Amino acid sequence: MAKQKMEKTRFTLLDLGDFDAYKAEHVALTEQEKKKDGVRRIVWPIPCYCVLVQHPVLGNVLYDTGIDDGYEARWPKNLLEEYPVKRFHRLEDRLGELGLCPYDIDILILSHMHFDHAGNLRLFCGTKAGKHVVIQEEEARHGFTLSNIYDCQEIRYRHDGYVRHEFNGLDGIAFDLVRGDVKLADDLELLHLPGHTPGTMGMVVRTETFGTAVFPSDAVYNAINYGPPAVLPGMCARPEEFGGSIETCRKLTEREKGTVFFSHDMAGYQTYKKSPEWYV
Repeated sequence: MAKQKMEKTRFTLLDLGDFDAYKAEHVALTEQEKKKDGVRRIVWPIPCYCVLVQHPVLGNVLYDTGIDDGYEARWPKNLLEEYPVKRFHRLEDRLGELGLCPYDIDILILSHMHFDHAGNLRLFCGTKAGKHVVIQEEEARHGFTLSNIYDCQEIRYRHDGYVRHEFNGLDGIAFDLVRGDVKLADDLELLHLPGHTPGTMGMVVRTETFGTAVFPSDAVYNAINYGPPAVLPGMCARPEEFGGSIETCRKLTEREKGTVFFSHDMAGYQTYKKSPEWYV
């Protein structure tokens, strides 16, 4: 379809649903909760979304791809059972509601390669964006070498966040590896925020009216992690770096009087505008 030229930067959240995870993965448990969790894991519902930025120079920029549109057939059986999806919307449908399809995306950015952030990478095979997927070099190294070593649906999910066939061996997908922070434009930047994974990458969008929006992805799951004081989660590849990444987000947000959009904060998520509404 013909692309609409944007005069000013704007962004919207593509709501893809929510699924059940576990509290111990996302926040530190109290001693009483630890005892309870030892008997039966405490369920912790979390939302899943992507961010679409429409930029006057860069075009349509998609940050993350969410849960695989075909997750019911493509996820390992134990992932389906242990992390049940409660509410679901396909990424292709969300894009379609805005008059877009994967071929209309100009830049695709992955915050990291976990199943709820990179699941729909296959939709971009052979597309302009799919041939230049932006990802931190450390994340690619970690995802390809330290994640599941098999990529068939029968293999069990190994509780490391990765479902390897969602990003491995995809014809028409190539990665543009970056190191550290990246300035795509004055009003669109990427931040290396290690901790959750070695290569977790946040995004900063600056708009004329709303101001600065900080998307730390899973570098800061929720307001409890953010604090202050910062509270580390249970699922964390590099706990020694997690706190530093939170402070990076905090300093930038305070300096620019911005807003943090947490990745998996169910209470906060209810207050965010979603597509087809835009932040301008």
